[in-house]
Amino acid sequence: MIGTVNLLPEWYLRQQRLRRQLHVRIFLMVILAGALGGWICAERTHIRSLHGQRDELAKQCTMIRDLSPDLEQAQHELERLQGLQLAFRDLGNTAPMSALTQQIQNNLTEGMALSRLTIDVRPEPVKAKDGTIDAANPKFHDVARLTVVGIAPNDVLIAQLIGKLSANPLFTDLSLNYTRTELLHDYDVRRFEIQMVIDLDRLGSPAPTPAATPPTPTSPQASRGEVPNAT
Repeated sequence: MIGTVNLLPEWYLRQQRLRRQLHVRIFLMVILAGALGGWICAERTHIRSLHGQRDELAKQCTMIRDLSPDLEQAQHELERLQGLQLAFRDLGNTAPMSALTQQIQNNLTEGMALSRLTIDVRPEPVKAKDGTIDAANPKFHDVARLTVVGIAPNDVLIAQLIGKLSANPLFTDLSLNYTRTELLHDYDVRRFEIQMVIDLDRLGSPAPTPAATPPTPTSPQASRGEVPNAT
């Protein structure tokens, strides 16, 4: 067997090995650079897409109007309604002023007139027949305190009005605050103020017929429950 003799010097062989290693490294670096370049291009495309989406969302935001004024207005309206609800809850049932006014006008005689009616409705504990209140388990009902101001020709008619109102079970605790003489269209009249208590629960049921009073020529309509026509 004939052996092969390598006549190339050692430094040349070492240089060839280094050159091959350098070629491999350059090839790997080219592949890595290509991959990195492709990733950079893909990321730039993705960034441009994100910028486009951002611009589209910004455009849509500019098209949406500011809802803060509407929200603030709705909040004010809600607060107003809540305040009204609390006020109605505190006031309780409302008093039918037309029914109260009709009840009083039915008892007016000719020459009398009402100038002002004021009412204050509040819940009060129910009293027993002896006037006591069950402190352990009190029951409440709506009671109205009515103030009536009007004019009459004389004190006799005022006294008759108080008597008729006292006979009506709807009115209790009547009191005459004052009567005084005033001048109205060059005529002397008596202005009066009467206070009374009204049980509003009675307004929801038919009022009992008042005690019979002698008929007078000046108020034939009062006994029939009608409002007299002033002449």
